[in-house]
Amino acid sequence: MLRNKRWAVTLLDRAAEVTICRQSLKDHLDVTATSDYIAVETADGRVLPPDRVYDLTIQIEGDVERIIIVIFWDELTSDILLAERDWPPEHVPKHPHGEDVILPSFSDLVPEADKRAYAAEWALAQAPALYRNHVGWDKDSPCHVIPVRSTPHPQPQYPVKHEAKAPVTEILSQLEYQGVIEPCTSAMNNPLFPVAKPDHSYRIVVDYRHLNSYTRTYAIQNSHSTALINNIVRKKYKTTLDISNGFFCQNLAHESRDLSAFSFGSQKRFCRLPQGYNNSPGLFSACVTSILHELDSDALSYVDDIYLTDDALDVHLARDDRIILGFADLGYKFNFKKSKIAFLSVLFLGYELSNEGKSLAPHFLEKCAQLQPPNTLKKLQSLLGFFNFGRTYIPDYAERIKPLYELIQPNFSSRRWTIEHTHILRDIQRDMLEARHLYTRDNKTNLVIRIIAGALGFTYVTFNEDDTVPIAYKSHLYSNAEKRFAPTEKILTAVQMAVIKERPLAQGKRIIVVSPVPALEAVNKASVPNAKALHPRWIQ
Repeated sequence: MLRNKRWAVTLLDRAAEVTICRQSLKDHLDVTATSDYIAVETADGRVLPPDRVYDLTIQIEGDVERIIIVIFWDELTSDILLAERDWPPEHVPKHPHGEDVILPSFSDLVPEADKRAYAAEWALAQAPALYRNHVGWDKDSPCHVIPVRSTPHPQPQYPVKHEAKAPVTEILSQLEYQGVIEPCTSAMNNPLFPVAKPDHSYRIVVDYRHLNSYTRTYAIQNSHSTALINNIVRKKYKTTLDISNGFFCQNLAHESRDLSAFSFGSQKRFCRLPQGYNNSPGLFSACVTSILHELDSDALSYVDDIYLTDDALDVHLARDDRIILGFADLGYKFNFKKSKIAFLSVLFLGYELSNEGKSLAPHFLEKCAQLQPPNTLKKLQSLLGFFNFGRTYIPDYAERIKPLYELIQPNFSSRRWTIEHTHILRDIQRDMLEARHLYTRDNKTNLVIRIIAGALGFTYVTFNEDDTVPIAYKSHLYSNAEKRFAPTEKILTAVQMAVIKERPLAQGKRIIVVSPVPALEAVNKASVPNAKALHPRWIQ
């Protein structure tokens, strides 16, 4: 933990994230003053008063203490410098009031620090009402109806742990005060399940699986996260905005509210779009997309996350302003702690986006480094799901992971984990930890697909033309029928599948296929040598 709870602001993005805000915002931000002094020194030797500096959160990442703070000041503090200092400090100077404090050294000036701080200060100063609480309400949003095929049956309530009852009661009281839920008497009931967070707080989850099985699914679809991240544009300045409790901003029709009922002491129902209802993500995403179409058609969204990027800071801040205030006018609020304004590197959809490309997020790599061989089927399934997220960084992934997937097949003769399986796990784990960044699609160039054939399947790699850094690695195992194909047919299979799957990624540009076959004249012949396939099989 923090040394003596007295510390200094250290290098931005290495040990601290600092936002400079106007003093007038103090009453509008959800922050708490620290009990100990936080030393922030300016270039001219001034030490900011402790009542101007607030501690938001402290995150421990390995041996690194990441401190997220907000500084309140009456004017733009362009002379605040943020610098690195090793722990423990060589000396502890005395504060004028006699308290021991640690002042920062100014050996390494961060050129972009002021710009990033300005960006956050500028945006927050425009819309202080966004942060008065964390549940907004779009009063003019459509009243969404839950379309059930027939009447669902009430479900029994799960037992709730004693230590969870007080926190859950407080959460429900807040939601009722904010108009998200209301008391009711309904013939329907859905079980409530409190989930403990790592910080020992709780979030409430209502199990709507039974209700969802009786509900017709709307045709509205979310954007595919993989396609979105592969096509994302990366410029110098990047902003990610997190809409706070987005589902709770949308109205739920009166005739559908009883279907959302749950019990905890007394019975309550949702007045807003409930979390866990299968149509909530699609309905909310459609609303966000519609709003962004009016405010900024170049911004991207995925459910409650918004991303935008620009090379010019003033242009970027103007777009931030338009989006933040536009959503605020409709009643939405943003999560201040999760939003990043005008950063050079941001996290979006589980990836780190920087000027170098897209990389696996630090928290993903940290969890990857801690993976151990599973001792239950459920843990094995969880492991495979985890690896699947990073599969586009691993060549020949499908072929390499196949022995682990065989362990979860119901008709597989043995589910015994062996040392060979451990070697496979460690090899993939190592490659993910060492994976370099990938590029995103440049829609101004042609798309190149390079085919790499294997014994059990194939890998194809996508590139922007004239780039050497891949966009993604994709792999496929041959089916039993495809295994009987001649070598040329297998290559043609790979070409056909790759072109069909990556056609959306090409965005209308040419697709250039590079294969290990010197020439594909055999496609134009009446038949493929050593096979029973005719050429129409391959021509679309």
